[in-house]
Amino acid sequence: MITTGLDFDEVFGEDRTRRYETANGLATDITRHLSNDPLLPVRRASSTASKIRSTNKLAFGAATAVTLALVIGLAFSTALFFRAQAEKK
Repeated sequence: MITTGLDFDEVFGEDRTRRYETANGLATDITRHLSNDPLLPVRRASSTASKIRSTNKLAFGAATAVTLALVIGLAFSTALFFRAQAEKK
């Protein structure tokens, strides 16, 4: 999707997620607007991540399961380590 004009909320809006991330991005869009070129769509990191997540549901599910298993295993082994240290004393 290519937009044709500058959006006031993206430049001056109170919602930080809708503003330009850098001054260079704003300057590029102003330059393109003044030369009557179409503006490039703003890519947000959150929208890109959600697009990747939606296309790779199985991979993200597997990665989440592995990460969760590692965190639980780390917590369990840490608890057992401190219990063993307490029994030594």
